[in-house]
Amino acid sequence: MKLPVDDATLASWSALLGLTDAEQAATLEEIETTLLRGYEYRPEELSDATFDQLISDMDAEEAAHMFLISGLRQAGYRNAAHDIEVGGIVATLNSLQHTG
Repeated sequence: MKLPVDDATLASWSALLGLTDAEQAATLEEIETTLLRGYEYRPEELSDATFDQLISDMDAEEAAHMFLISGLRQAGYRNAAHDIEVGGIVATLNSLQHTG
């Protein structure tokens, strides 16, 4: 799986989080596992779409958010990762309320 960012961006994100090469690889693996789990339980209307088709819709901002959360976990900052993850969920729910 390839995130919608280049290798230099991934390296920058890893450097900002202080990740080793092994931690960066584990972060990318965690993201892929999470996305595959979501794909497995996708809604019926998306049943004909392949994993690659659905992932191709991901933008750099979504990738950055996932990398930050997973990278913080890998770096040992589980509470910070949890806080950012919950904040993202709340922001999404608030956005849905305002558009619906």
